[in-house]
Amino acid sequence: MTLTLRIVLLIGSFLTTYYVARKVRKGQIKIDHSLFWVLFSLFLLVTSIFPDYLKIITKFIGVYSLSNMVFLIVIFVLLIKLFLNSISLSKLEGKIESIVQEIALKELEDEKMIKTVKF
Repeated sequence: MTLTLRIVLLIGSFLTTYYVARKVRKGQIKIDHSLFWVLFSLFLLVTSIFPDYLKIITKFIGVYSLSNMVFLIVIFVLLIKLFLNSISLSKLEGKIESIVQEIALKELEDEKMIKTVKF
């Protein structure tokens, strides 16, 4: 792994940790959601300081170079996170749709009650 890539990973790790900590402090992200990003940042940090552990994984999987392995892992982890976010988003959309339907039914019942009271 080149020195440039190691420096980029190190800087990326610190910037990610700083940004996530700032968002948690401002209350813009929940602590349990920030845990993923802190662990991701820790992975970047460990990889930038001790890249040798990836050599074993790289040889085992058959990836051409260590830097390709780093990018492969990062892409894979982010795709998993994206999929989990899609699941959460789908659940929330379902809940919102259910709530909107309940509100619409209650408003319809209220309108019927008002019409029956007037006559």
